[in-house]
Amino acid sequence: MKSFIKWAWVTALKLGKTPYPLTIWGARLILASMPLGIIGSLGVFTISFFSGSKIESIQYIAQEASIWGTIFSIISALAGLALIYKEWEQKTRHTAKIIIASLPNSSTEFPEKILDPAEKAYFREAIILGKNNGNLEDIEAQVLQYNAERTVDIFNRFILHENCERLYIGGLARIPILVAYGSFLKNTYAEINYFDKIHKNGNWSLLHDENLEIGINIAKPEKQVTTTGDIGLAIGFSSEIQPHQLPKDLQESTRILVSNVLPERNLIKNQENLNEIVDQINQHIDEFSKKEGVNKIHLFLSVQTTVALALGRRYQEGMHKNWVIHNYDASESIYNWSIELSKEGIELIKA
Repeated sequence: MKSFIKWAWVTALKLGKTPYPLTIWGARLILASMPLGIIGSLGVFTISFFSGSKIESIQYIAQEASIWGTIFSIISALAGLALIYKEWEQKTRHTAKIIIASLPNSSTEFPEKILDPAEKAYFREAIILGKNNGNLEDIEAQVLQYNAERTVDIFNRFILHENCERLYIGGLARIPILVAYGSFLKNTYAEINYFDKIHKNGNWSLLHDENLEIGINIAKPEKQVTTTGDIGLAIGFSSEIQPHQLPKDLQESTRILVSNVLPERNLIKNQENLNEIVDQINQHIDEFSKKEGVNKIHLFLSVQTTVALALGRRYQEGMHKNWVIHNYDASESIYNWSIELSKEGIELIKA
């Protein structure tokens, strides 16, 4: 009891902005209930009014004062406890926030402006994922970081714990890393909200625009599986992918998908449309996984970050063959490294 009173006292005295306003007011009401409960012990209780008023004073005998003091004390304490319970009961269903920051000099600040101000008090602290080394990029360190986060089961133990019902996720990283992080989400039942960085103005945005019902066309069907059991799937949404850009051994074994509209950096701006698109892509991956002789599925992705994350969520280690996600170096026009995604984690493959 002594420690609770100390906690209530310290909490009630907090001033300024706080993410726990109901808790502070609840603590204040609990503290206020204590002197009200003591009123009855003061004997006769008198309230005096200013001179000349019709009622000069009201006087309660000790018994009346005790009864009313006790009633108000109980009401105040219960109201305080109710406010504290309401806030912390809501926090057990808190919404989680994730920012992935693995590109050189990428910000580790979660874009709070995308959130509804009415909900901000009930969000958990933002979690930063990925390895950020300032202006340096170390893919090997990022792979080690990812595998370490996977080993400790960071999503289920530290992000989606305590019945988390909603998750906001986005960030900046190379496409293979984003796909890998998306695979962390494959077994979650939380409502997932993706956010993207708009290249035109540099602002972050949720995918809340009109559903334009963007679809997929097959630009080039694959002809055969390679002798080593490899097959490829290329997706050109942000920019076109030409067969000659692909590794030579996969140029005749890669199916190329394009959107039914012109390519654009932030092509998909609606989350429902995003899920529809990714489901269609996943159907091709399912097909390849069942194809005779296939050992690995190579992915060449020219897509926005939200597509990479949502696609990674579709990875099924028991159903799909291992994914090999390739990174494109625009300065040299080559795919210079890739990661292999499997049930053991990810492995870096250098070209």
